[in-house]
Amino acid sequence: MASPCTLTLDDGTHYDLSPLGSAKADYVAQVGETSYNLNICRGVVGELHAVEDPDTVGGYVRKDDGDFVLGRVHTNLTMSPMTNEPMYVITDGSACPLNPDAKASTAIRFICSPSDFNAGKPVLVATLPPQDPCHFYFEWRSHVACPTNPKSSLESGHYIAFGAILAIAILTWFGGHTLYNRFYLGRRGAAQFPLFHIPKISLPTFKSQSNGESSTGPKWGSWRRRSQRSGGGYTSVRADENDEEEGFAGRFSLDDDELDADAEDLTGVNETNAWRNQGASIGANGDGANGKKNVGVHQGLVDI
Repeated sequence: MASPCTLTLDDGTHYDLSPLGSAKADYVAQVGETSYNLNICRGVVGELHAVEDPDTVGGYVRKDDGDFVLGRVHTNLTMSPMTNEPMYVITDGSACPLNPDAKASTAIRFICSPSDFNAGKPVLVATLPPQDPCHFYFEWRSHVACPTNPKSSLESGHYIAFGAILAIAILTWFGGHTLYNRFYLGRRGAAQFPLFHIPKISLPTFKSQSNGESSTGPKWGSWRRRSQRSGGGYTSVRADENDEEEGFAGRFSLDDDELDADAEDLTGVNETNAWRNQGASIGANGDGANGKKNVGVHQGLVDI
């Protein structure tokens, strides 16, 4: 048995208008000074005047001599034969003014509107007859009127959407790489397609200094230690002449001529004589405060 105020089609499309049933207030469609009060799948909330069976009233129009009933409430939905949209039809209202044997009726066509996040409200679109109407037609836009599908249908729709997105991504990647290879890299034929052109990766080779064979390992530059010069001195450090590139040793090498010049500068100063002369000059200046001969500060170090 179908739930109240719902409709399920043969293809699984499902409509549920039960959230529109309001227990707080009726929905009002205002046309000039006339107010059309309606509720969905339940009786109206407003207080009625001079109406039989007020609990079963699905809509009414306020009048001075008594409220005019637009139809009696029920919970059945139908499909619009022209637009294939859900409709809510209430009948057995008040007697028609021009034909007392006929009863008033109201049809509400619901329109799916995802942008309307609220419940929406009915809008009067037509009345019959134009004078002293007895039949009323409304339209109601709301996101509640949008169809929902069973879980299995939703899952299949998710798979289709995911497959479409994946196909678009692959085509975009393939087309972008093809255009790049053709117009930027100048490739032609099968080489312009990314699936047919796989770049080759080769490691750089280095020449070994010992046997001249190729080696995949890095070469950090070789160092050569020069023999120590006769008679002492410094050991110069220079980059190997066979190095292909100037390395750290090449930038900071010490030549023999520079080392010899530095050695001559150091030997030109007689450190021992400097200490002795300083002590002699102090002694030649005379006695100290106690009448004794002053001794140089570093005299003991010189004697040793």
